[in-house]
Amino acid sequence: YTARPFEPSVNTRIVLYYVKPIVRHNLKPMKFYLLSMFLLAFGICAAQNSKNELETYFSETEIKDLNTIRDFFQSELCGTIDIIKFSECISRQIPELSDLEKNYIGQKIGYRKQKKLYKTISKSTFKKIWAICNSTFLLSEPKYEHKIICFSGNSVMIDFVKALGEGNRYLTYYGGKLENVGSLDEGPFLAQSIAQYPEEWNLNSRNVQIFIAIHFLTQNDRLKRDKKVIRLEKRHIRDSNKKRKKTLPNKELL
Repeated sequence: YTARPFEPSVNTRIVLYYVKPIVRHNLKPMKFYLLSMFLLAFGICAAQNSKNELETYFSETEIKDLNTIRDFFQSELCGTIDIIKFSECISRQIPELSDLEKNYIGQKIGYRKQKKLYKTISKSTFKKIWAICNSTFLLSEPKYEHKIICFSGNSVMIDFVKALGEGNRYLTYYGGKLENVGSLDEGPFLAQSIAQYPEEWNLNSRNVQIFIAIHFLTQNDRLKRDKKVIRLEKRHIRDSNKKRKKTLPNKELL
């Protein structure tokens, strides 16, 4: 018997030849599954983003106007219209924006400039956001009838704010107030929400920036539109302080 080197048979070659295709064939379902999951996730994100696109709610002219409103607000408050710097600027000024008594917005944004802003935007844009309403100052005698800026009640604006409210409890509340009460929110609550729940606020989003600009410009208008109201409010505060001092006990008698 003479030993000979091993030589693969034809069948052996066939087996070796088919190993690689079999492995490749088993990977195809996994690749297809991963691709399907990626496309599904991409579709969900795209759907969510489309809900928040300005084009869903506003015309081309209105979008241009909304950007003008945003730029004006940031320019007056931050000294720049650089969208990247908006978040840092707002976050830095949250303590001042939360203190309404100091009228920080009123000090930063001139009302004459704001009235000029109104003239640069279309009537369509203005009416989708604001209206001019009748109001009565009740803390004076006689009571004073005057005009104030208010929410227009437009359903498009309501839908826009409600879409922004996904994942943000304050904006959810705000959208509900616009829909059910028909008024823009007042007070320091927006600034306080940003301070308390910063993870819910995407301050780099232009849509969120537009909303913030509208909110604070509305506050500034209400504080400054009628000078007589300002005088009456100051007089009321002055009179209230005098009455309070009279009711305080005299320290010398204690």
